[in-house]
Amino acid sequence: MELEPFVFRHAGSVLRFGPELGVAEDSVASAVNGFSLRPLERSEFAVFTMDLCHNQVDRHFSRFPEEELAKIDGMVPGRPLMERHDLRGTLPRGTFFRSGLHRDGERVSVRPDVYVLRTRENADFILNIEGGVYRETSIGFSFRTPECSVCGKDLRTCEHVPGRSYGGSVCHFVMREVLEVIEGSVVSSGSQGTGFVPYAQRALEPEDALEAARSLYHRPMELWSME
Repeated sequence: MELEPFVFRHAGSVLRFGPELGVAEDSVASAVNGFSLRPLERSEFAVFTMDLCHNQVDRHFSRFPEEELAKIDGMVPGRPLMERHDLRGTLPRGTFFRSGLHRDGERVSVRPDVYVLRTRENADFILNIEGGVYRETSIGFSFRTPECSVCGKDLRTCEHVPGRSYGGSVCHFVMREVLEVIEGSVVSSGSQGTGFVPYAQRALEPEDALEAARSLYHRPMELWSME
């Protein structure tokens, strides 16, 4: 009998704020405009980069193998950024427009970029991310098989329990056969931890921040959506 796939919410973290680092602005606008219906100016949107998921065992005693991270990386662009995995009560806050894999020692992460329009409705949302209030994110996805780390069987058919020790090893399950990335969300608390990366190449200077604020609040009114 074929078992139904899982639908899971899996935590990651917002890693850096402001314009992405070390990438030409025209390249960013070009990538974003691949998803917009009309060409957007760079001043019309904010860009954030997230460590959305990784290959380490998390608080739920689950883990992605690297081959599944590669699949997720290819599925993320075009998916929405939501709040609290609310797919019924709210509409997206942003759109993931590109993604890449990042390796730090044994830790491999999926790091997508997301753009959020600088609308009046999104002003507080952007400010809360930039100010470190909204920190953690989570990925909504489906996968087919939770593989037991102890015996290699489907966890739903074996006797092992994630979090318990067997022969000196703590049981966890490996998430195999990812089927779909549904969305990424901003959440209050996630399972994979959170961490900010430094501005390694280019920081958002105070003058740039002031200019960004001016561009947000002094644009022509026809650019605002009042619906």
